[in-house]
Amino acid sequence: MTMSNHVMSAMVLGICGLATQSRADVFLPNFPVSELHSSQGASSAGPLAAAGMMAAQGDSNANVIVSWESQMVASCNFQTGGSLWPQSCNPHGMASALIVYTNLVWVAATWAATDQALALNQTLASLQLWGSPPVVPIYGQADHWVAVTQITATNNAGSWLINAVRFYDGGRPGGLDSGFNSYQAGLQAFSGSVWRSVHFMVVTGINPACDAAGCVSDPYYNRYVVVFDPPRGQSHPAISAVFPSAPGVVQGGMTERLAQAEVWNALAAGGITADPEIASAIRGGVAGPAFEVNAVFPSGAPWSYYLVPIVSPANTVLAFVQLAADDGAFEGVRVVTTAAPFAPVTRKQAEILAARALAPEERLTGGGLTWNPRSKTRLGSSPSAPYYEFGILDMARRGAGVVRIALHGGTVERVQ
Repeated sequence: MTMSNHVMSAMVLGICGLATQSRADVFLPNFPVSELHSSQGASSAGPLAAAGMMAAQGDSNANVIVSWESQMVASCNFQTGGSLWPQSCNPHGMASALIVYTNLVWVAATWAATDQALALNQTLASLQLWGSPPVVPIYGQADHWVAVTQITATNNAGSWLINAVRFYDGGRPGGLDSGFNSYQAGLQAFSGSVWRSVHFMVVTGINPACDAAGCVSDPYYNRYVVVFDPPRGQSHPAISAVFPSAPGVVQGGMTERLAQAEVWNALAAGGITADPEIASAIRGGVAGPAFEVNAVFPSGAPWSYYLVPIVSPANTVLAFVQLAADDGAFEGVRVVTTAAPFAPVTRKQAEILAARALAPEERLTGGGLTWNPRSKTRLGSSPSAPYYEFGILDMARRGAGVVRIALHGGTVERVQ
């Protein structure tokens, strides 16, 4: 693996002539990464294999053969030698499979649940020092892996302030992992704060046979995991990174109208308009009407944000942007790979759809737009694909379940 730093200064594109962020460094892989997705999804090792192959591309320009998925899963299974993990392929097995495939030194490092800062620092070091895209699980799922292909950071007295983390999802687009989180196609970038608190989780979803009680016998359970390629015999100095929120763009609170008006300022302040690939993907788009989402962090704490679609002149969605509900700070963007019209369901339309799922004596309550990674909804949610959630009351005003209506498309789900 080359030892070049691969650090370049962020280029400011100035979309719409807006103000730009202060100078930042952009840490990239040694070689370009082409997006790969597994043909498999939940309870498979395919997403881990896809993320690993993307990382191998970026690390050493590894060839991507036609049979990469079956070959890497089979090799990982053999190298693992039995495991609770999907298809008996755990992180050590995948690191070993990558060693065989690339003849380089791949490792699967772990940290205790109390050591998130150390694990986060290693993700930065992997790209900053070695150009090796770190491979990490998201949402705490053993069957949901991404390859981090870019980190934008600003040096502050020797400590790195992480402005944005960009990655590709290895899962099958449109599918769900075993925790019912959506696999997504296209570029995704999140602020340091959202990456830390929403995506970069300890592994808790390994195998349905033991997940309910906790797969405590597995060495990766309740631990942070990062797979990467350090140079042989090389260590690195301590890296100090902070994953803060992006700069806010308004004071005194946000509204849906303000979110629509300020989204470009938020993207510029968060450094996203300085990313050539994302900027090119959304150039020419306009901000559509925003939606307030009263969501929940994986920890269970409340999380409110505004979801703003960036729409082309042909009324197809180019990207979805998330802004903080308090000050409009950039929180995330997902670039859409397949152009499709955007026809969101309104709150009133959602109520009508939800009412059709009721028995004659039942009625609805609530109905706000939300996203909860712990709800395990089969709607296949992600922060950029929230849903309306209505409570159901029976004749005695007792809770009788919930009805969820997807914002995109209006799919209905009733759960007792």
